[in-house]
Amino acid sequence: MISMLKRQSVLASVGLFLLIFISILFVYTSETKSDTHVAQQSQQQSTFVPEVPNFQGNGNIIMSAMGNETERAELGRATWKFLHTMMARYPEKPSKEERKSLHDFMMLFSTLYPCGECANHFNKLITTYPPQTSSRFSASQWLCAMHNKVNERLKKPIFDCNGIELKYPCGCATTPSENDSSSSLA
Repeated sequence: MISMLKRQSVLASVGLFLLIFISILFVYTSETKSDTHVAQQSQQQSTFVPEVPNFQGNGNIIMSAMGNETERAELGRATWKFLHTMMARYPEKPSKEERKSLHDFMMLFSTLYPCGECANHFNKLITTYPPQTSSRFSASQWLCAMHNKVNERLKKPIFDCNGIELKYPCGCATTPSENDSSSSLA
């Protein structure tokens, strides 16, 4: 039991580290853009059309193979929980910047995922089927479809995406005062 809690703690720490790393990377690259590029962006349409980088298989995957099948399966379960929960909390009507952030996060995530073989497969999937970022519903349905493609490849059961909101509820605050509560994170 204690060993399982330690593993969950380690996985949560790894996930948090990845999220912080990607956030810092995103902020750093955003700050280094030239004024010309920023001016060009402001002249574009208000509708966000993601630019999908030209990923070439393993050339962009950073991690190597993960040999321990138990750790790999545990990481996979924790990752899907994290990603589905993130999509469940994604804005219903995201701004252009929020849409770009989700798109960029998923593309970077697919290159940094700790299991190299998994990262390579997921990277190819999301290059073929780019992240859908127009709403909470479209993002959660897109991720469910990607999860099912992975399940299909692994010969696991396919999940009914119509029930995804019930399996991973938003947990969103209903009033502004709930957002400002002083409760600590546990």
